[in-house]
Amino acid sequence: MTAQTLQEKTKRPGAGPAGLRRAPIGHFIATYHYIRERDSDGVTGITPQRFREQILAIKSQYEIVTAHEFSARAADDDRLGLITFDDAVKDQAIAAEILDGLGVPGVFFAPMRPYSDEPDRWCAQHLLHALAEHLGWREFERRVEPHICGVEIDVAKMDALYHYEVPHKRRLKFALAFAVPPQQAWAILREINAEVGLRAEDWFMTEAELRAVQAAGHSLGGHGFDHVPYTSLGPKAQAADMQRAAATMTRLFGAMPRMLAYPFGRYDETTEMIARGCGYTMTLGTDERVDAKYVMDELGRRGQGGI
Repeated sequence: MTAQTLQEKTKRPGAGPAGLRRAPIGHFIATYHYIRERDSDGVTGITPQRFREQILAIKSQYEIVTAHEFSARAADDDRLGLITFDDAVKDQAIAAEILDGLGVPGVFFAPMRPYSDEPDRWCAQHLLHALAEHLGWREFERRVEPHICGVEIDVAKMDALYHYEVPHKRRLKFALAFAVPPQQAWAILREINAEVGLRAEDWFMTEAELRAVQAAGHSLGGHGFDHVPYTSLGPKAQAADMQRAAATMTRLFGAMPRMLAYPFGRYDETTEMIARGCGYTMTLGTDERVDAKYVMDELGRRGQGGI
């Protein structure tokens, strides 16, 4: 049975396969991507000041702990907080500094292609962001559209996955991430970038920066090698990507227990079995994490008698 034939999972937090744990209900797991003063056509984030305010607000209601503490205590303790970052983009260096100033730990989930020996170190999703920022959305859309016209879009799924995005940008992002095969998306974006010349090393944190983040007491976690939705891959391809990511992270940053955040939050039963085999202590999707856009609203809801 292939990954595509398995029902895509959006499980509630709880038990996974033997030896692998899902994050239990009752804690607060915030997730961040871009921390910057201004948004662009390619990127929507939050300002450093707003980020700092959110961390203080979470800290006032929850005990913010390290990834190792969370894995060990989450099943038995109540009201733990976990601050997570996906993608290891440059913007997150300022977030790490803010956390250090507040004495708060974070978990930085990094895809490994940008830190590999591959000649092209871009992950497709991040190249999409960078090209849209550089070209402007309208020009980027004009260049991509001929490649995806006629692609069938599951509108309900698109709106659910990209609920945080402005509506006019959802179709293109969904098409390249979910509606066309990963290699086709790669080819489209690489063709455009061949003319533009953007470099992955200008978009992601450096290996040295990630080492410093880990040395400061934060954690690094798995986020795949190519940062593709695992449900778009068969079992063999899922295993190859996850194993390569785990091996690369161990070689560069040391062998230790680590969490895994599934790219795009997509996983199935096969994905979880592979993650267990790679030695991850706990896995995170998107359902159990609160996106930066909704942190303050969710804290307010929970403070008024919610979870």
